[in-house]
Amino acid sequence: MEQAGSYHSQGLSRALAVLRVLAGAEHPLTLSQLAQELDVPKSTLVRLLAVMQEEGFVRRYGDPPTFAIGHVVHEIAQAYRPPSVAEIAAPVMRRLAEEVGFTANLGVLRGRSVLHLHVEEPQRALRFAASGMLDDTYCTGLGKMLLSALPLDQVAASVPETEPYESWTPQTITTRAQLDAELERIRASGVSLDDEERNRGVSCMAVLLPGVHVSISVSGPTGELTPRDQRRILPVLRASAAEIVAAPGFVTALPDLPA
Repeated sequence: MEQAGSYHSQGLSRALAVLRVLAGAEHPLTLSQLAQELDVPKSTLVRLLAVMQEEGFVRRYGDPPTFAIGHVVHEIAQAYRPPSVAEIAAPVMRRLAEEVGFTANLGVLRGRSVLHLHVEEPQRALRFAASGMLDDTYCTGLGKMLLSALPLDQVAASVPETEPYESWTPQTITTRAQLDAELERIRASGVSLDDEERNRGVSCMAVLLPGVHVSISVSGPTGELTPRDQRRILPVLRASAAEIVAAPGFVTALPDLPA
């Protein structure tokens, strides 16, 4: 049974290899060309192509025959729905939330707000959910991190138009001068901190995903995000950011972010 399974797996692998080669060819390929490209005996390919042709995955032309992608492949391709940014990031963010014990957030700028694309909560009683929510940029870890990555002349378009900014807690930054000084510190350190600026008792630490204007953060009780905790969590947060941006399909999914 194990040998039979191995044989069928090899056949499937070869069939998929045939599809990849045909998909990359500029014109239909002969049996000899396929055999040479795949390093597979012609006799094996004849049997394989016959089944693939019968199932519609391969189309045969002329005599001597040449082969190209069949209609079934096109139908499958048209039915394909690429995963969203949130779906791609979710597994990494879930591990991050459980490892550090804080809520993990992924966000982008949307006008004068930060949009939470995805949130993963740890298995604990105290959690902070905000998926799909718009929040302020000037007083959140995600928002300030994203603001710090903007050219200086573009920051004004992503913060409140008038000063003082709304004060949510005694810690809230309320002027552009205060914000500019904070953004300068963030640019120097590569880390954004929200120390009870948006919600009393809640702190947040955020970093940018490498090479894209997307930020990831962890948020939790202020008493559990002390400087010592920050030093412990920061490498984990940065590693998660790098893993998300390197995930297949993540960067290509970014243009489809909600407006």
